[in-house]
Amino acid sequence: MYRTIVICDHAITRAGFECLISSCESFDLHYTVAFTPELIDTCARDKIDVVIVHLGSLDQPMKTLRSFRKSCEALRILAYCSAKSIDTAVEALDAGASGILTYNSELSDLCVAVRRVMNGDNYVQPDMAMDIFAKLRQAEAKRKEAERLRLTARESQVVRHLMQGMTNGQISVELKISEKTVKHYVGSLKDKFGAANRLEVVLEAQRLGV
Repeated sequence: MYRTIVICDHAITRAGFECLISSCESFDLHYTVAFTPELIDTCARDKIDVVIVHLGSLDQPMKTLRSFRKSCEALRILAYCSAKSIDTAVEALDAGASGILTYNSELSDLCVAVRRVMNGDNYVQPDMAMDIFAKLRQAEAKRKEAERLRLTARESQVVRHLMQGMTNGQISVELKISEKTVKHYVGSLKDKFGAANRLEVVLEAQRLGV
């Protein structure tokens, strides 16, 4: 049996989880509770195997996931969210979740998810899996493209100021370099981004998350 807790700040949803999970012999449900920081230490003390976190009910869901992951390395985290929350699901995986369940999940899905994550695998609910994988591939492609650009420290500074709408003169004052030097860096950035003008530099930098 998997020692399990459910974290959700919505009382009715907690009751639903409790009813659902208590009917399955695979789970040893310790409690369903609203989140408090003390739960992190409680999970470690009670040697909890699985924590199910309702992301949509928490004020700072990603911070909560990272706190659990940092404190309890052996803990398996299942994040529960809307099937439309692709960005949230990707963030959750990045923050330490081992699996993703959605509002469309059945008890059988939960059982499969727990078995997978307890075996060291990941689990993503099928109704959003393709979208999540596409998002992850897109993010990886952006990371590789940004890595390929390899902006210098000064180019990165100039880009950030361009993104704030600063003129060459304003940037020169801010960075304590000449306008001619700023113009040189802007030209270098145009070449690296394949941009025709400053606006295209800014748009490419935003797209790549530089």
